[in-house]
Amino acid sequence: MSPTDRMFPTTLSRLIARNSLALFWGAKHMRDQASTLRKLVLDTAREEHGTKIRAPRVIAIAGGRPGVGVTTLALNLSTALTARGLRVLLVDTDLHPTAENTSLADYCQIVPADTIADVLSFRRDVHEIVHSGPDGIQIVPGSPVAQPTVSSTALDRLLNQCRAMGRHADLVILDVGSYVDSSMQQCWEQADELVMVTTPQPNAIMDTYATLKSITPTPSQQPIYCTVNQTSSNVEESQTVFERLDRSCRRFLQFGMHELPAIPRAPELQPWTVDYTRSNAADCPATTALRLSAEMLATPNATHHEAA
Repeated sequence: MSPTDRMFPTTLSRLIARNSLALFWGAKHMRDQASTLRKLVLDTAREEHGTKIRAPRVIAIAGGRPGVGVTTLALNLSTALTARGLRVLLVDTDLHPTAENTSLADYCQIVPADTIADVLSFRRDVHEIVHSGPDGIQIVPGSPVAQPTVSSTALDRLLNQCRAMGRHADLVILDVGSYVDSSMQQCWEQADELVMVTTPQPNAIMDTYATLKSITPTPSQQPIYCTVNQTSSNVEESQTVFERLDRSCRRFLQFGMHELPAIPRAPELQPWTVDYTRSNAADCPATTALRLSAEMLATPNATHHEAA
């Protein structure tokens, strides 16, 4: 009997006593619970025998205005990152959903009993509301209604619990939406890396700069990336947009940005689906851009936080 097998019963009892994460998968995942539970037990055994659990990196994705594609980018980028072997926890932290926008849960065909609204109201913990999403993405569904009065304490609790998921996630992706308020700023400031989504539309460019000015400390302590979504086939278009924003940020806000590949319009991917890598559009410019973006973001560009 191996040392791991000898420690299995003791570790199992400890894990169950601590309300194991294996319980969150739900009835449709019952067939996977045995293997999931054993994996959790082995992970716990390693932790108890001195292996340090590293907190996941947190990447916040935001837009300057509705309709620029924050949620679809977050979802498809998460898929591209899981394809690289990373475990991704995708959290819908857009606290101002509108009827016009498709939610993360809707895209993933999830009908959640509980959402981050229950975490923010202290009724649930993050691990209790995680859903198994497409292609191995772990989904934390957002609130179906606006949450205009979230306290900083409640949001801190949510973000700290996400950082405590290091045993199950390498990356936490925050979809923070495009509504500028103190909650967006708090998510933005606590992330390790930041991604701003814009489009070539003049109003979107101006709103993107205004959002960066409102929510980013000066100078920024985190790397900030920018991607130009919904571009035409004209490569110079996206370069012009990025350079204009970057130049303004450097001149007036004392920080620059890193350019992510632009994402062209992809009619064959509208609406985008999380299984784009297996679609007929797998080699279109949009998916190529997503793969390149995932490659850039897969490598840490900021100091990790150690898990508590």
